[in-house]
Amino acid sequence: MNKDNIIYQLNNIKQSYGNFTLKIPEFSINAGESIGLSGPNGSGKSTLLRLLALLEKPAEGDISLLKIRPGTVPVTLLQQDPYLLKRPVFDNVAYGLKIKKDTTLLKQKVQKALETVRLDPAKFMYRKWFELSGGESQRVALASRIILQPSVLLLDEPVANVDTDTSRAVSDAIRTMKKEYGTTLVITSHDMSWLTTVTDRIWKMHNGRITGSGNVNIIPGPWTERENHLFVSKLPDSTEIYASRPPESDSVAILNPEEIIVADSEIENISAANRLKGTVKMMFTDEMSGDIRLEVEASGRIFTVLITEASAVKMNILPGKMVYLIFKATSLTWA
Repeated sequence: MNKDNIIYQLNNIKQSYGNFTLKIPEFSINAGESIGLSGPNGSGKSTLLRLLALLEKPAEGDISLLKIRPGTVPVTLLQQDPYLLKRPVFDNVAYGLKIKKDTTLLKQKVQKALETVRLDPAKFMYRKWFELSGGESQRVALASRIILQPSVLLLDEPVANVDTDTSRAVSDAIRTMKKEYGTTLVITSHDMSWLTTVTDRIWKMHNGRITGSGNVNIIPGPWTERENHLFVSKLPDSTEIYASRPPESDSVAILNPEEIIVADSEIENISAANRLKGTVKMMFTDEMSGDIRLEVEASGRIFTVLITEASAVKMNILPGKMVYLIFKATSLTWA
């Protein structure tokens, strides 16, 4: 990471709510990057966004927001269930600029913001808030942030429970903000396939920790010692995953997609301790490596796997195909 281009610097962050604690020893984001955050509910994604939005101060540690463009709103957050004012669309989108007393060319700015989220200004500008569908409300809320041209735009599950048109509109708006304004974006989503298309990097979170980047698979504890100095954790269907000794019994294991062998039939005489039977749910071309990225459902969870295009063709890999995932206990590392 280019230290001269850092917009966020987090050091020794700790934030607690009841039994949950977010802990981030060190984390940086470059200006102009689009960062994805993924992880299960309760992993700390929304807590981290609130801290990045400066809506809360951490109980411990420091957050520095650097390299703000002069004259811009530093940071704004769009939450998963955005609230609209009980006013026409125009007033909702223009509200932030009116608060700033920046009303120069206000109508044109509202029009452009609506166009960015693919809403026709002629049809929507003076529509009442209660005349909007859920997806249209989401787009209006996003337009109300876009019009501010913030240095940082934070989006919490922006395509959860929305229609396909809204999902595409949000994707286009994210790309526009980054390309035209150099906006830094931090986006949470459970939809990994969508998140991959709109971000430069994806960081995975689990139990209040940033556990790894990219397509890594996360396997939480607790870990129990078994024979041969191996330790096991159970997947949702009670299948056991074998690993080497963890630092602690509740440590989180990281399994890189490249460490997983994909086979279209069971393989005998192989020393790998872990063998899972699964079904290919989705497949994409991985933009980083050029390989084929598979999302495989096995033992009650989704595993991300990378294989070459030649291997995919040879095994006739398609969504719905049954495959076997094979990996060594030593392939699991610790977060």
